[in-house]
Amino acid sequence: MNSNKQNLINKIIYRSQYRGTKEMDIFVSGFVKSIIDSLSFNDLVDLDKLVNMNDEDIIKISRKEMIFKNNKIFKLLIDFK
Repeated sequence: MNSNKQNLINKIIYRSQYRGTKEMDIFVSGFVKSIIDSLSFNDLVDLDKLVNMNDEDIIKISRKEMIFKNNKIFKLLIDFK
């Protein structure tokens, strides 16, 4: 694995664990841990955008919006339990 990809993975994992609210820390870090090993570099870039969104914005995203965006990361988030 190249160092750029590993650096991005480390950044995503860290950000997913320290979001601001404990509930979102648990939810987002659990989601990230469940998918991060199977993602391509481009998918990791999309995941990085998601984990850098405000907690309120993540909560407000509707299922319809996620499907409409046709984004692999959003689809995985919908399926995450």
